[in-house]
Amino acid sequence: MMPQAVRFALLAISVVFIAVGGYYRVQSQRSGERLDRTKEGWPILIGIRLLGLLTLVFIAGWLWRPGSFQWASCPTSDAIRWLGVVGFACAIAWLLWMFKSLGRNLTDTVVTRRNAYLVRHGPYRFVRNPMYTGVLAAAISLGFALGTWLIPAAGTAVFTLFVLRTRIEENFLVERFGDQYRDYMQRVGRFFPKLD
Repeated sequence: MMPQAVRFALLAISVVFIAVGGYYRVQSQRSGERLDRTKEGWPILIGIRLLGLLTLVFIAGWLWRPGSFQWASCPTSDAIRWLGVVGFACAIAWLLWMFKSLGRNLTDTVVTRRNAYLVRHGPYRFVRNPMYTGVLAAAISLGFALGTWLIPAAGTAVFTLFVLRTRIEENFLVERFGDQYRDYMQRVGRFFPKLD
């Protein structure tokens, strides 16, 4: 059984993420620029959004009525659950750092904005796609905190679609920023820091 303190901690972290992340999403939309989301291809476009929504439904359901998901539970000690809470908080802090670093460059697709510039500060110093890394870390951490295999499995499926989308996205970035982005690709790892 999940301790109530773990549940409340996860809810509090999630509310902060939704509020701050929502703020950055709204700010990025203020230009009114329309983006062609079909450039990433329909299967990836629909797959990421559908799997992402399904994962969020699982998370909300688990936090609201954990007893309904006993079929996907794993025996988990309180220490492991709290380790998951800490990991989730770190993943959310990483994602919020990414939102702040991207600023108005933020999009939900592979196409860049007209006034976009190449971001290489914040978490982008360490990885080229910190959002995708953060989503994977959050899903794995939630699995520990909630004591389930379901959220990490769903998060890994979403991450797999992100990996497929990244190839398309990076082609657009090379087209937009040229050698500047090619040099960045040589120096910085795609999802995980390069070990020199």
